[in-house]
Amino acid sequence: MVNEIELLEIAIYHIRKVSNFDPYSRYSNIRDRKDFQELIAADPAFGVLGLDDDRYITARVGGNLVTSLYRKIGDMYEGLFGYLVQQSFGLDENELNFSVEVQIDNEVQIRSTDGLIKKNKFNQRIPQDWMDYQGIGFEVRSCYQIGDSKRIQADYHMSLALQSHGILPVMLVFCNTSLRSPLSRLSKTWELYEGMDSFNLVELITGCDLHGFLQKNSDILQKEIKNILAKI
Repeated sequence: MVNEIELLEIAIYHIRKVSNFDPYSRYSNIRDRKDFQELIAADPAFGVLGLDDDRYITARVGGNLVTSLYRKIGDMYEGLFGYLVQQSFGLDENELNFSVEVQIDNEVQIRSTDGLIKKNKFNQRIPQDWMDYQGIGFEVRSCYQIGDSKRIQADYHMSLALQSHGILPVMLVFCNTSLRSPLSRLSKTWELYEGMDSFNLVELITGCDLHGFLQKNSDILQKEIKNILAKI
């Protein structure tokens, strides 16, 4: 049974990991925004161009922080989904993942699913047209904003590897602002859901209204995000 307190703890755990991120750590003797602005002003390549401007500093420092936040939000959705699948289908952590080998540019990589429901765990919530598969393998993304060809190839070949084992590859992308080209390609081999369709599928197979849960706890989660963004 889903425990909403545990679900909220998972969300906060991943978001708070960004609180430890120091956007100035890679620069020696730079402790804060003021120090960094002075560093840029004294830089022979940037200072003469006026890049000690507040807007540039915000973009430069904020870009690193937002990238870290973006990754942890992705981890958050993966963690929330994994918990819901485990609770709904009685899985332990060892049953949640399925690893396959994929070959990218003559290099073998091991890729693991973010969730797996084997046929012997199917219940009445599994869609009827999925019942003939030996399992359902899930990949979870908060958003697909990476246009890197190797990442796209890896996801593409992973879907083929899952299919070779009789496992239906399902990709859940929770945002509506992904790059269109990667999703267009991946939708040919993945059963791909995007935006509210992803949230609706989660509710269908687990019985948990994840989007409703996030809305109910929006004030708590927004407070965590604002504390992080205050570092910019």
